[in-house]
Amino acid sequence: MKRLLVFLFAFLLVTAASGLSAQCYPDRHSTNFFDGWLSCEPAASPNPARPAGHFILYDFNKPFALGQMRLWNTNDPVWLTAGMRDVAIDVSMDGSTWTHVGDFVLEQGTGLSTYEGFDGPHLGGVEGRYLLISAFSNYGGECFGVSEMRVEGEEVIVSSTDDQAVLDCISLNLFPNPFADQVLMSWAPECAGPMSWRLYDPQGKLLNSRRIDLAAGQSGTYSIGADLPAGTYRLVVSFGGASIQRTLVKMNRS
Repeated sequence: MKRLLVFLFAFLLVTAASGLSAQCYPDRHSTNFFDGWLSCEPAASPNPARPAGHFILYDFNKPFALGQMRLWNTNDPVWLTAGMRDVAIDVSMDGSTWTHVGDFVLEQGTGLSTYEGFDGPHLGGVEGRYLLISAFSNYGGECFGVSEMRVEGEEVIVSSTDDQAVLDCISLNLFPNPFADQVLMSWAPECAGPMSWRLYDPQGKLLNSRRIDLAAGQSGTYSIGADLPAGTYRLVVSFGGASIQRTLVKMNRS
């Protein structure tokens, strides 16, 4: 089930909003100083790979496959220069191991009551419970701020041991995921037939595909991702007219 995760800021507390305003333009953001978040002193980052600085950490309480973001930068006319500019976005399942999604530039707020924010990056279905936005620069001054963030999220069911799915009469396993070298796809079919898989990058470009003729009771394995750079990828596996999709995350080797 796809959900829209909405985060507003007030008095430096992060809160979740369950609905939208009933006004004609629900995406508008006020110019009120208190309808936003502001950081004026650097702090140690939750991601040890990041230096101390200014950041926002979101905890969604459970894992989601994250998609399109929308952001509203600082919109108080007095604090427009504090709006975050160059940022890095990282996600994590456990708050300890982080995956770098990418570096992005956030647009400056307008300082007008008609401000409706802007579309941020699409996170490509990367799975995580925690989302971290780290700021490298702003539009001027010592403080860093942002007003609001939304991101589409589809709830993820996590297996206790690995990423397991049942596709008709095939038990399919992907492990490890996230991975640093390669992910191993293994299967144990109870019936025969052709199984195919396709691997896509975050922009939807087909990177690789393969068809395998399965024999009942004959298990097998195949390694994926050894030649890929760090990033998020979408794997589609098809058998018997049905398909399943999984997000694969390759991390930089430490």
